[in-house]
Amino acid sequence: MTSKLKIGNVDRLANVTYSLFVGAAIDAASGASALEVLVSRASATGINAATGGWYGWWREKMCSYTGTTQESGPLRKGVSDLLAFCTFQIPLYALVRTTGGAIGELTGKGELDVTEILSGMGLLAAFSPLIGPTLGIYTDTVRRLFGIKSAAEGAYSEINKE
Repeated sequence: MTSKLKIGNVDRLANVTYSLFVGAAIDAASGASALEVLVSRASATGINAATGGWYGWWREKMCSYTGTTQESGPLRKGVSDLLAFCTFQIPLYALVRTTGGAIGELTGKGELDVTEILSGMGLLAAFSPLIGPTLGIYTDTVRRLFGIKSAAEGAYSEINKE
């Protein structure tokens, strides 16, 4: 039997590792300084560790909402992951970047630049048709490595039935 704790931990691992690489690239592309990238990725790691399990649960809810199953085609799975990403990760990204900018401002090494944060959110939204589905594929791959059902199969919902 797979526990909620195991599913959550695996989803956290997937979210943290994916976010480190993709988030750093988006931060840098949006004009963040090296310090701001470092601070925002450090804070993102903590935030993704705290929210990664919830995001996995949210992905499953979006699969249920869109009627996505393991047998669904890649387009339907991609749309479900895109919906989950845009309604969960983009607002979370804004929080992370705001935190990074505020810390940079407090240390005198940067400033809280709302235009930069909005630019990053715009980039994230623009790339979300690529990022959302690839994060979903990556997360489900990590889940499979640990013997956990994909979001479309409903690992969390299986536990609720027991």
